[in-house]
Amino acid sequence: MGEIIFEWIIGGIYVAIRTLYDWIKEKLFGIKDKQKAELKKIEKQILYKKIRLTENLNNGLKSGMNGAVLEVIDKNNVFAEFYDLNGKQIEINDKIVFEIGIDQFKLIK
Repeated sequence: MGEIIFEWIIGGIYVAIRTLYDWIKEKLFGIKDKQKAELKKIEKQILYKKIRLTENLNNGLKSGMNGAVLEVIDKNNVFAEFYDLNGKQIEINDKIVFEIGIDQFKLIK
């Protein structure tokens, strides 16, 4: 029991020091985490933009469907919603938000 508590204390101290180090690095020196900066760049480019699918997906979505990006998960995947020809949200298997790859759609200008 004492070993578990000791591991939690050491782990908690490590997380606190790492968080403090990252905060100081960002605030004082302007150095940002590379992954966070890359994700922010992707979000700025595609978040809430209109998209069109370029390929058929296994969940029933067809190529050419229009939608919008709702959230960027990581540099390869996003959550998006899609619309029918009348502009209503498409619902497949009680889902209205779908996870798709970034390479499976293109932006609509």
